[in-house]
Amino acid sequence: MNVAFFSESYKPYISGVTNSMETLKSGLEELGHRVLVFSPNYPSAKKEKDIYRFPSLPSTYPGYRLAIPMPGRTLNILKESGVEIIHSHSPYQLGQLSRHYARKLKIPYVFTMHTLLSQYMHYVPFLPEDILINFTSAYIKSFCNRVDCVITPTNKVSNELRSIGVRTRIEVVPTGMDMALAEKADPKGVRYNHGIPKHAKVLLFVGRLAKEKNLDFLLKAFEAIRGDRNDLYLLIAAGGPMNSELKGRGIRNAIFAGAVGYPEIFNYYAASDIFVFSSLSETQGLVLAEAMACGIPQVAVAAQGVSDVVVDGVTGFLTKESIDDFAAKVSELLSDDILYLKMSQGSRSNAQKVYSKEAFARKIEQVYKSVI
Repeated sequence: MNVAFFSESYKPYISGVTNSMETLKSGLEELGHRVLVFSPNYPSAKKEKDIYRFPSLPSTYPGYRLAIPMPGRTLNILKESGVEIIHSHSPYQLGQLSRHYARKLKIPYVFTMHTLLSQYMHYVPFLPEDILINFTSAYIKSFCNRVDCVITPTNKVSNELRSIGVRTRIEVVPTGMDMALAEKADPKGVRYNHGIPKHAKVLLFVGRLAKEKNLDFLLKAFEAIRGDRNDLYLLIAAGGPMNSELKGRGIRNAIFAGAVGYPEIFNYYAASDIFVFSSLSETQGLVLAEAMACGIPQVAVAAQGVSDVVVDGVTGFLTKESIDDFAAKVSELLSDDILYLKMSQGSRSNAQKVYSKEAFARKIEQVYKSVI
């Protein structure tokens, strides 16, 4: 079948949504389907087959672009390509536009709720956050009740949508990844490039340097874990609006590597010992599954979305939002080689079973077929 993706978030912009779309696109193409992608143009974007770019403007979120729609041209491309289903990865500008196209073409329309948008209202200037959250919930409810099927990565997101009044069919499909990228990961060079000794232990964070990731907590926890040790490092493979502020704290052995894209990010997982995660706003936290695939145990604050991914006591530990609790679990993993090996093996096994690209694409393919 011919499928059209629409999203404001797409490469070269690095995000969990981008990675999820890339993985799904690749998986569907391996199953014999054609996937067209419609997204904003970014200054460093490359021309690629079946990737269509809207003119765009910068947004209030650093690096993120807003599309300037070209309705007539896009509709013609969809018609000429014989698109049979539209899959939006955004509920906003391109979500509304693509839903309009689906109605015009009389084809099914599905939407993936990647992000709990109420957690990001602090990026919208001028209006009180509580008013924006109420408005966003009402908007998401209205949008979701006008699509054929909503896809969510976790039960947590599905339950939240039901709680605000979404009545549409919801399918829970965990976001997958290309397991081959984990198998091919090469840690050589990562430690060398960042000046980390071979014998040192490395805690890794991957994500955005943004308020919703609860990074102040993570940095304080790292200081508590490190104590007087010189052989423990926190490697932060991330970029974002808090980059200057966090780097400016000058925390010893905390290394800011900047945003790292696919597939290079898997080298960072492979070069690390424990994946640490403090976010309180995840829909799934794909980075947790990526760490799992590389056999890296996870220590994470037990929060929405995160608890659906980390298998406590099997792939890693879920903790309270307590620096003492978080630090204790990381320290336990660092000091117990048998426990570490058990959780490393448990991580690889769980990732293969739940988060493979092939399983992801097949499940989405079944959703497509059912709505068609």
